Amino acid sequence: MVDEEAQLIRDEVIRALAEQGEDIEALGLQTPVEAQIDAEPVAMPAWDHVAEAAAEARGDAAAGEAGMGDGEVERLFLAAVFDDVRAQSADGKLVQPARWLDAGLVPQHFSVDDWEMFVYEYLEDRKAERDERAASAPAAPVRTATRPVGVPRMLRVEEEPEPEEAEDPRHPELGVEDAESEDSERRDDAEEAGGDEALAGVPCDDIVALVGKHSYYLYSNDRMTDAYARWSFLASEDDRVLTFVECVRDESRKYPRPMEASSLSNEPFNLSADEIDELWRTVHESGAYPDLDTVTASNGDVYYFSTEHLTPTYAASLAEWNSVERDMFL
Repeated sequence: MVDEEAQLIRDEVIRALAEQGEDIEALGLQTPVEAQIDAEPVAMPAWDHVAEAAAEARGDAAAGEAGMGDGEVERLFLAAVFDDVRAQSADGKLVQPARWLDAGLVPQHFSVDDWEMFVYEYLEDRKAERDERAASAPAAPVRTATRPVGVPRMLRVEEEPEPEEAEDPRHPELGVEDAESEDSERRDDAEEAGGDEALAGVPCDDIVALVGKHSYYLYSNDRMTDAYARWSFLASEDDRVLTFVECVRDESRKYPRPMEASSLSNEPFNLSADEIDELWRTVHESGAYPDLDTVTASNGDVYYFSTEHLTPTYAASLAEWNSVERDMFL
């Protein structure tokens, strides 16, 4: 909407200049009609834009012109990959590297497998840097009093005055102005170095990797909860028993409440009623999960829970409330 308004204003300005006798072409402007004919398509997906920019850079390089270096292309593609992950997470989907080739998210100078490892190693390196910064950050001091206990405010020690500006002790031969000039140069150098470092980095603090049996999955924890991502991961790995066990225990521990069997019919599981019944029989008959049990509400709704976190009586009361009694008070 803002772009359309800006274009309308621009067209009006160009028309006004033309009416005043200005040479529009000499000013390097296009008339509104020409601008409309030559308009670029808008709302292009981020990864299409990146692929197009990279293709132009390769064309420039082939023509002997200065184009993007491999590092710049990699940063563009990384940013597009992470934007795609955020978009998919907002839609409730995990992202596997297998989708990147068809989506145009693999740089030309990478093979699919090498790019998959490059993205994973980039995320791991950034995570290690964040962990290192968190570990080295000094703990915030906790003040238990605003002044020494038992000392009257009128008798507290006065703060020492700050020393007046003097010559730089590291360079006694320099005056104050020379020292300030040297400090200014150091600040400029530090700002330039910081700018280069910021340019090299692609924001990805919200991108999380879950490693599976054959590949890994990515999601944005700004757009998807960790619990839902974990359930989606287990469902994608097609380990139904582990998925069932973790979900039941998680519901019993975290909320706490029994898990309704019908919830497994929803995303990301999409199991039928028969598949859910068969899954429970497999879990129960295996004997490997003795803490898992089932309870049925008076209307026939089936629930599963873990006895490590809920007693059978409490689980039954929660199931009855959720399936029957709650509707009486709504």
